[in-house]
Amino acid sequence: MKKQFLFTLFFAFFFAAMSQIQAQSRTVSGTVKDYEGKALQGITVQIKGTTMGAGTNANGGFKMKAGIGVLLVFSKKGFITEEVAIGNKTQIDVTMYPDTRKGKRKRKKAMKKKK
Repeated sequence: MKKQFLFTLFFAFFFAAMSQIQAQSRTVSGTVKDYEGKALQGITVQIKGTTMGAGTNANGGFKMKAGIGVLLVFSKKGFITEEVAIGNKTQIDVTMYPDTRKGKRKRKKAMKKKK
């Protein structure tokens, strides 16, 4: 009897926690472009620390479910990986730079302008 009660209690807490997680999740979308403004296809967009993610389409666009305040990681071979905290935003636009000396300089210069 005690085991059945604990089992039921466990599932009650589990489903309550899952519904809370679902309530905090919403659709996040955006575009990914290179520093020249060209759309980047095939960029992996992933919630940091999870396997949940999406990829960008031919127009550089992506759409996925994400919780409030998560960190999105944008990556592709040949580009500098970008991490963006989304906060309460539902639209995220990212500029990626080539993983070269020139790309790193351009990224550093762009980050200084943002501050």
